[in-house]
Amino acid sequence: DHTIQLPALNVSYKPQKVSTEFEGTVHQFLSSCIKHSFLHPQFQNDVVKPMHIDSIMDQQVQTLSGGELQRVALCICLGQPADVYLIDEPSAYLDSEQRIRAARVIKRFISNTRKTAFIVEHDFIMATYLANSVICYDG
Repeated sequence: DHTIQLPALNVSYKPQKVSTEFEGTVHQFLSSCIKHSFLHPQFQNDVVKPMHIDSIMDQQVQTLSGGELQRVALCICLGQPADVYLIDEPSAYLDSEQRIRAARVIKRFISNTRKTAFIVEHDFIMATYLANSVICYDG
């Protein structure tokens, strides 16, 4: 038997279109999804604060705008312990300042944790900022 055992990989995924049925506040949502990371001061400083989540912490998840929900989804994705982060369209619904902020947060987080991220991004400037390598598909 020449079966090759591949190591198990933990993957955290943020889909392109973010939606949730969660009933409660952003604080409750983050606490239920990523409690350990959410409570960690380093995660607060590196992800939650720069993504300006504090300003929406008491809002109901169901009332968030597309950009607010996107920022929360990025926090949840990065807050899950993983070997690989799959992030689809992190800049969707974000304005230009939020895109820059999100790109900085993602890049710093991946670099500091020494993990791998595969990011699908149509904003070429954001993609080139985030990446060590960029693959462009046409069609």
